[in-house]
Amino acid sequence: MTSIDMQSQTQFLGKNYWRKLRQIQFDIQEEQKMTETVMVKEKCEADFQFYHMKSVVCVKFCKSKELLATACLDKSVRIFSIAGELKHQFQNQFDSDKTLSFSQNGEFLASAGSYDKIIKIWNIDSKELEFELKGLKSKIKKIAFYNNRDDRLISITQDNQIQIWDIESKTIIHTLTGHRYCITSIQIFHDDSRCVTGSLDGMIMEWNLKKFQLIKQWNGHQKGCLSLKYANGGHTLVSGGGDKKVKLWNMDKYKLFKQFNGHSSPIYAIEVHKDTVISCQFNSTLTWNMKTLKIAQQIPSTQLDYCFVEMMKDQFIIGQNSVGIKVYDFL
Repeated sequence: MTSIDMQSQTQFLGKNYWRKLRQIQFDIQEEQKMTETVMVKEKCEADFQFYHMKSVVCVKFCKSKELLATACLDKSVRIFSIAGELKHQFQNQFDSDKTLSFSQNGEFLASAGSYDKIIKIWNIDSKELEFELKGLKSKIKKIAFYNNRDDRLISITQDNQIQIWDIESKTIIHTLTGHRYCITSIQIFHDDSRCVTGSLDGMIMEWNLKKFQLIKQWNGHQKGCLSLKYANGGHTLVSGGGDKKVKLWNMDKYKLFKQFNGHSSPIYAIEVHKDTVISCQFNSTLTWNMKTLKIAQQIPSTQLDYCFVEMMKDQFIIGQNSVGIKVYDFL
């Protein structure tokens, strides 16, 4: 087994970001054994799927309008109904977008991740490009609208900076700095008062979004913190890392209180639904109980380039190279 080389950060920052991020070599026999023992009950898979010709990079669900947005390697961003009907398609002429975010009211969809360092704001109703956010000097890795404000958006760039945007003025009102290595994940607290970020050096940082100050930082994972999700009303933080571990943190005391060791490779995406955690590695997705740490589902995946999971009402979505994405029910 080899580990991520933290001293050579640039190897993660070029084309095919997630492919280069996966620098850990797996034991072949261990991976084959896990694949052979994976069992999926047919009733867990939904009756519909959203077909794409190429790999899907990112998926986001809009609760207010019950729409699903997908960013695909064919340089398109598609808008679907939850039944799988294609509503509209936005086309990027230059490169594929890698990150998406819906505004709280569902009026706008933000997309970014191309090499132009521009955040595009699409109007869902008019199906037109509303405007662009410009001025960033580094490639965009993540974007996220606030949960309760449509006039605030956060971007994360390749130079390890976190920008807070005012949408109405189209300007950056504050920049947060502190991470020494590439930021891989961000999660905004439900009331928009704070957020957490994780990076390749394993550090987790929580930020005050009202005072724009660092609240707390701690070493969360060896080999990088790759995914984050608030749970239990924000009292718990679930994190996944390159060390193959999913950790549950008490956010009142900033203490680790549980650890899930069911994965055989790094965890790149996490979702939480009630007491169920959905955690994704490149060869499979697991659902397990946060209280008992017992596995409920093991779903094999063929998503080799990009790894994600997204909740859609009471179902969840993961990537599949052959068809783009698939929608699953909970067992």
